[in-house]
Amino acid sequence: MKNITCLTVLVLVLTTSSLVAQSFTGSFDLVLEQIRENGNSLGDTLSYYFGKEKTALIIHAKGNQPDLRLVFNPADETITGLFEINDKKGGYELPMNDKYWPGMKYATRPYGTGPRKELQYTGTVKEIQGYTCREVLGKIEEYNARMWVAEDIPLTMTQVLGYQTVGAGESSKEVELFDKFGVEGLPLELYLESTQGKGTIFIQLVNFEKEFDAAVLSTDGHTFSKVD
Repeated sequence: MKNITCLTVLVLVLTTSSLVAQSFTGSFDLVLEQIRENGNSLGDTLSYYFGKEKTALIIHAKGNQPDLRLVFNPADETITGLFEINDKKGGYELPMNDKYWPGMKYATRPYGTGPRKELQYTGTVKEIQGYTCREVLGKIEEYNARMWVAEDIPLTMTQVLGYQTVGAGESSKEVELFDKFGVEGLPLELYLESTQGKGTIFIQLVNFEKEFDAAVLSTDGHTFSKVD
């Protein structure tokens, strides 16, 4: 019984440590373009900021809508959504749990511990954003993929996509689909071709920086409501 208790405590410590510590620090932009079968396309840009203790994601809105900045703080287990409208800084605070962050287990999974599959390396290598990337082909039931993977960055696309699943009832389908490829590495260019007639998705990671303004991780100056 004593051994079981000790093991439980160890698991809790390791889990908490993996939430707090980031194996990758720095920032980059994720640029997504979805091209449908009829030729129409949709695009989005998201900015990621990985600090040692906090992570921020800025979802760049379109039109007259304000950008949304999400700040993930494992230390107090909160996610804060921040925005500014007519010079008024508002927001909300969510508890960091599976209900309000369905992709949490993917985003906080320690690097190197995800599912792995035997990948099809083509032997082609090219430099992207200053990183040496290997071309990898992948296939699951829903998509065929061509990825240019930078294996020396301690971050995975599964982790990156997991941060986009904030909100009660938010779907984590996209991150679950990508997890099926079993790629433990970060594709800086990713082509996903639907096998079910849903078009093609092209994702690029650009504008890598090792340092960024810490203010992006701060919630100071905002008035926000708390959601239980």
